[in-house]
Amino acid sequence: MYTSTFDLKHVFIHGENAWCYALSFIDVFSKKIVGYAIGKTIKAGTLILTLQSALLEERVAHDHPLQIRSDNGPQMSSNRFHFYLKKLECKLTHEFIPPRTPNRNAYIESFFSILEKTVIETRYFNIYHDAYEAIVNFVEFYNNRRLHGAIGKMSPMTFIKKFEMGEIKGFKISV
Repeated sequence: MYTSTFDLKHVFIHGENAWCYALSFIDVFSKKIVGYAIGKTIKAGTLILTLQSALLEERVAHDHPLQIRSDNGPQMSSNRFHFYLKKLECKLTHEFIPPRTPNRNAYIESFFSILEKTVIETRYFNIYHDAYEAIVNFVEFYNNRRLHGAIGKMSPMTFIKKFEMGEIKGFKISV
């Protein structure tokens, strides 16, 4: 089974005295952010579109049943999202973590911790576009250039390429 975890991160825009949100799906195996959205609001419709994008990304590399894991946030537990998942043709299960157990969603929480320390806490966002651009640039860096100890000190994209070429064998990850 292939697992992806997802969650939302809030980001304060100082110049607008407002919040924006980053929704991200992370592939537990490769540590790649396979889908994300940034907006002043993130509702169930945005979650569905982002999952669709993540599924397209994941189908390229995987032909296995998919499990997604999240907390019990309003978008994740909405009827709209629930009915969308029921209509999907692929084998997909959605697992909710118990309340107050972010460690059960550790992969996405780890990504958000890195995002927080390297982007959100170090910048003053004057306008929404500043936050949007910083997050997009960070995801590109995270997927393509940031080295991850859990995957042999490679970037997620390098890891995926080597795995698909058969250069990495017997690599297991606990979920």
